[in-house]
Amino acid sequence: MIKDDSKQYVILLFLTIMLSSCAAGNPVRRESVDMDFNGTDCISIRTIRDYTALDNRTLLIEGPGKQNYYVRLVMPSFGIRSSFQLGVKSRDDYLCPYGGDQIVFGGLDHERVSVRSITRLNAEQLKDLLIRYGKIEPEEQPDPGPVELDGAEIEELGEVT
Repeated sequence: MIKDDSKQYVILLFLTIMLSSCAAGNPVRRESVDMDFNGTDCISIRTIRDYTALDNRTLLIEGPGKQNYYVRLVMPSFGIRSSFQLGVKSRDDYLCPYGGDQIVFGGLDHERVSVRSITRLNAEQLKDLLIRYGKIEPEEQPDPGPVELDGAEIEELGEVT
């Protein structure tokens, strides 16, 4: 009897883990294959020009020469979208995803969130992210229209009574 209870426990534990891992995935967001979402780039704090909140966990930061960086935070912050200011807490002059660097959002409580990754973007990756997060509309592809087939004939099957 003990063997059966332990088997049931193991099976139940296995099924619980499988179901929770399936539920944890986010099938809606499609990630770009050519982009490293675990980037280790750094940004000089003095060169940060602007930022755009993509959602409550990701930012686009504009650096020198209109160079853009995709910044992922360790945990969601609900103050990102409503904040008018962005601050940085770092031990040196660079914002990096290591060394405990944090982004500080304005407001009375000054919420601090650690940086998980920073990825430098090219123009194509930037456009892909802006489309994915709904900041710009995708370019409409022209409809190819119906395809003309040579030699295609319509055959009548007969009357239906």
